[in-house]
Amino acid sequence: MSSNLNEPKVKVSIILAMVTCVVILVLTSGYSKNKVLVDNFHQNIKQSSANLNLKELAYQNGTFSFSKKVSIEEMKAQVIVSPKPIIKSKQIGYISNVYDKNGKRYLSFDDVNFLIRNDAIEAAKKDGNALYEDGKYYVYDDYYIFNNNKTIKNYVIANTASLNVLGFLINPLNNDINNQPTTYATFKRVSNSRNGHMLCYIYTQNDIVVKVEGQYTP
Repeated sequence: MSSNLNEPKVKVSIILAMVTCVVILVLTSGYSKNKVLVDNFHQNIKQSSANLNLKELAYQNGTFSFSKKVSIEEMKAQVIVSPKPIIKSKQIGYISNVYDKNGKRYLSFDDVNFLIRNDAIEAAKKDGNALYEDGKYYVYDDYYIFNNNKTIKNYVIANTASLNVLGFLINPLNNDINNQPTTYATFKRVSNSRNGHMLCYIYTQNDIVVKVEGQYTP
């Protein structure tokens, strides 16, 4: 009789034990699943940090805003790349034309060799153009110009270029043989009025004229 009474209790205990096991399994499974999610989340955070995409900060209307994304690799490339070297040159020659084209200013230039004193005499002797008198060679006015290459090259004139022309060319009424700073308009007018015979030094940076100076010849 007592055995039959205890039977429902045993069944209840078994059921409770099974429910407890199921709960434990569910909790354990949930914990493992959550742990995996947490681990993945942390991993994503690390990966995102490693491949961080920074945004360029733009200042608009008095406030800062973020626009284009720039990767770390791009930023590194911008830092590592060296700036383009500036190649400077100084040449002397004849300016044959000054003109405007497609919003830019240009001059046409024929470079020459301009020598003075002994260098001029030796070059003239070599070319057979030196003069001889009283046992000595000489050249007129102590300078000699020769041009072995008559190629005309066109250069862009920088908007900020320093333009200097001999004073008497700007104003024929005076005898000023010194360079005077002038405007582009005057420089253009004077240059084109000389029919390709305005001797000047040009200073360039990466083939862009940044300075012009006239060279006086008697």
